[in-house]
Amino acid sequence: MEISPFVDRANLLMVKDNLANVLREDILSGKLKPGEAIVEGKWAQHLGVAQTSVREAINILTAEGFVQKGSGRSARVTKLSHEDVAQIYEVRSYLESLAAKLAAEKRVPLGSLRQIVADMHAAADQLNLRAFYERDLQFHLSLAAACGNRILEQTLRRIVVPLFAFVIIRLDLSKDADFWRKSIDLHRQILDAIESGDTAFAEHLTRRSMVQFHDATAAVIEPSAPVP
Repeated sequence: MEISPFVDRANLLMVKDNLANVLREDILSGKLKPGEAIVEGKWAQHLGVAQTSVREAINILTAEGFVQKGSGRSARVTKLSHEDVAQIYEVRSYLESLAAKLAAEKRVPLGSLRQIVADMHAAADQLNLRAFYERDLQFHLSLAAACGNRILEQTLRRIVVPLFAFVIIRLDLSKDADFWRKSIDLHRQILDAIESGDTAFAEHLTRRSMVQFHDATAAVIEPSAPVP
């Protein structure tokens, strides 16, 4: 009996998604360390699957920010230095403050962004920090999309997705909910500034908030190290 190509495609999608889940959980559990190589052939043999399936799974994790591809297409678990984080925030500060300015200028509706902040609050109350940072990332990507500048949105996505993935990998679970609520307050202030329609204020407050976000990020990924 001939197998439908649609069934084959569904099976392939399921295989690569399942492999991505396995690798993702190994990254989040610490079995795969930041900077560690993910060798396609080794994992294909270990899991008993085709190497191309592992490659597709790695591509999924690369899009999510958990994996970085370097020269020669080698794949490693995302690892960022303090210098990397500082430079990301230098660029992010300008991009997000511009996004806030444009959103205030265009008076974009903020209902969906306020719901994301509410979801962040619920996640913090439950100390579900992975969900908290997933919603946090969603907030910043949604704000970039709302401003209406496609190039800004694409550029911001390229730098913040790996940053948030690395934060999730390195989460410090010892902090209580108050630590995360301070971040939530900053997100609300950004939305209030945008809603005011004062473009200069929205831009300034967002840029100032980025300094505090940077400090919080440094405290999460390397609690004992000085903030650059």
